[in-house]
Amino acid sequence: MVDVKTEFEQMIGELKDQSNDEFYKLNVLTDEAPIIFAGIDAGNLNRMLYIDLGQSPWEDEQLNALPKWRGLSIKMEYFEKIFSLKNRHVLIIRQEDEQNTEIFDSVLQNLVDHLMNNKEDSLFSNIFTVLDRWRTFFQRGGFRKLSDEQQRGLFGELWFINEWLDKFPGQPPLIIEQWYGPTKGRIDFKSNKFGLEIKTVSEKLSKSIKISNEDQLKLSEAISTIYLYVCFLEQSKTHGMSLQDLAVQVKEKIAKRSERIALIYNDFLMDLGFREEEYAEPLYFVENIEVYEAGAGFPRLLKKDLPRGISHVTYNIDLTHCSEFERDKETIFQYFRVDGEK
Repeated sequence: MVDVKTEFEQMIGELKDQSNDEFYKLNVLTDEAPIIFAGIDAGNLNRMLYIDLGQSPWEDEQLNALPKWRGLSIKMEYFEKIFSLKNRHVLIIRQEDEQNTEIFDSVLQNLVDHLMNNKEDSLFSNIFTVLDRWRTFFQRGGFRKLSDEQQRGLFGELWFINEWLDKFPGQPPLIIEQWYGPTKGRIDFKSNKFGLEIKTVSEKLSKSIKISNEDQLKLSEAISTIYLYVCFLEQSKTHGMSLQDLAVQVKEKIAKRSERIALIYNDFLMDLGFREEEYAEPLYFVENIEVYEAGAGFPRLLKKDLPRGISHVTYNIDLTHCSEFERDKETIFQYFRVDGEK
């Protein structure tokens, strides 16, 4: 995989070591379509990405439709020759002075990864999708530290994904395409008509889980079965696994099986405002996993049970009263089998 940050740092080092005056420094990142170059402005060391569009230019409507934000500029230029390419139209995405370099490196890395590994979409669609995701990311305030509750919730979801990856070794990591937690879906995971909601419990001697609203455990035509995967966590300074370690472990396992799905995984974490290096502590030790079927008779509040005018109800369920609904953990994996069979 191309490391965009390393390429830029290498070019900057070469510019500093050379006595001749260069306006721009270019390195080839990919040698297959789309051909991509990394560029450095020698005057201010701003980053640039050159993307080969071929011999036919894009329409102005396409160029103007690309998402932009302060600190980034996009333009199209014609080159009679650029390296071994002749008569090419090139899209140039350029860092402006206002753009944070570290963040801009992340934007370009994400863009290069998508262009290299997602061949299913058109070049325009690929570029538009990545830039639009980053524009939304900046509109939401960029990277932001997750609350303690959000960290535990993400840990539980990643723990289940990690279990799934170990349960189906060598299989395509399709569980990521069934993960709806980062997109604020009603249910964390969904496969066909089956839904799985991840809950974490961190208080000692407590078996109480939080339900965020009256629709979370609602059964419907789209989701006819819901299970609760309850992860009992103990926070520690000495043993267990950090959220950073778990996120990296999951990423590495996915990347070995599918670069395309690894991109989806990384995009989901970005949607959450998650940055791995901020979560090296605390450590979490998983004491136990319990699974419950939230079907008929399970204690829950539904919209039809609430008095008129009351909505957005948050409540807790004491699982000590739910033993009759507890199921074997292996039950849930039948709904997420790679071959789709039960």
